[in-house]
Parts: sequence; C-alpha cells; structure tokens
Amino acid sequence: MHFLFCLVASLGVATAAPFELVSKRPLGDHEWTRHKKNGCPAYLEEGQYEFPHYITQISRSEPNRAFGPQFNGRITPNDVSSIFSFDIPADRANANCTLEFLFPSRDKLKTSDYTYEGAGTFFFTGYLAGSCPNASTTFNNQPTPGIFPPFPPIHMEPGYAYTIDVGPCMFAAGTCVAGVTSSNDTNFEFFQDMDDCPIGMYNAYSYGLPCDPEHC
Repeated sequence: MHFLFCLVASLGVATAAPFELVSKRPLGDHEWTRHKKNGCPAYLEEGQYEFPHYITQISRSEPNRAFGPQFNGRITPNDVSSIFSFDIPADRANANCTLEFLFPSRDKLKTSDYTYEGAGTFFFTGYLAGSCPNASTTFNNQPTPGIFPPFPPIHMEPGYAYTIDVGPCMFAAGTCVAGVTSSNDTNFEFFQDMDDCPIGMYNAYSYGLPCDPEHC
C-alpha cells in the first residue's frame, strides 16, 4: 500500500490507483467516540488498529540533529518533518491495512490539542519495509527510501478523516513500516492521541475484500 504519511510501498500492493488519495470524508457527530455504545467509528474498532509505535522528527536546517522518540507530530514549512512508524504483527498477514489520518476539529478534542496555520499542503513519502526510525535518526540518517516516489501533495484540514491507502498487510507482516510527512506551507503540531476523540496517523485492520472508499 502507498504511504499517506507512501507507506504504500511498505504495506503492500495498493487497491487504489498509484498516488491516489483513497477518500476524504467529514466526521459525523456520532463518530467522535471510540466506544460502540456512543457510536464507535469503524476506523478505530477496538483491537483492530495500530497506534504509531515510534514518532520522531527530522530537520532540514539541522540535518544532524536526532530528535529521538516524541509524543507529538510536528511539521514546519520546508524544514521539520515527522516520521511515523508502525509494527505490523506477523499474524496480520491475512488482513487488509488501511492507513488513515484522523483530523478532528479542535472543539471535539478532550485530551489532545493542535496548532495549524497555513494553506494545508502535505507530502507523504514511505520508507522501505523493515527500515524504521530510531534514536539516531536524523535528516542525514533516515530509514532506507521505499520503492515508490513521494505521494503528490494533498490538502488536509480539520474535521475530516483521510483514508490514504488500503492494501494487503502480508508484505509488511512481522516487521515495521514507516513514512515521513512534510509540508511546504503549513505549521502543524499535534499530540497523537487515541482517547475519546482520536487524532493522528493510524493503521487499521480489516478482513475480506476492502470496502468501497466512501464507506471506509
């Protein structure tokens, strides 16, 4: 699959056309909590998604700086980018992997927050499966590039769930996959959080044929 953040190359063969944003849909009021009794959104079904296992930043202006593990995603125009890494268990080889960025409006958040300023243009590039960030990752020492070129820029704004790609997990099962997110016009920092109103990058699992994008 391609990464949002072109993890595509790492997660498997995409069901969408190459470099195509699978879907963008508004989040309804019934979708803001994960608990089924309150209207659990399907994209964060309990036990069927991965939270990033490692988040870090790299800086073009400080190419040898190692940021180490972080709790926040942080992006600045033409400088700081964020890397998100997921561990895909071996027993998920028969699942579909759906890469999504969940971007709620600020008034829906209870345990997180974000700053967002700019035109909202973002770029996503995937690394090779099995090559993921660590404490020594820097702009000059990034994971191995993936086999696909960067995703074309996409526009992201608050209030939407962005399905970046859907593909088989089998190519990444038992290893890690990671990708980097950058921007040329936007300052964006957020606390990656999966509480009542989740925000950030997630990898969700499903089984059988992937659903139509408008229903994912």
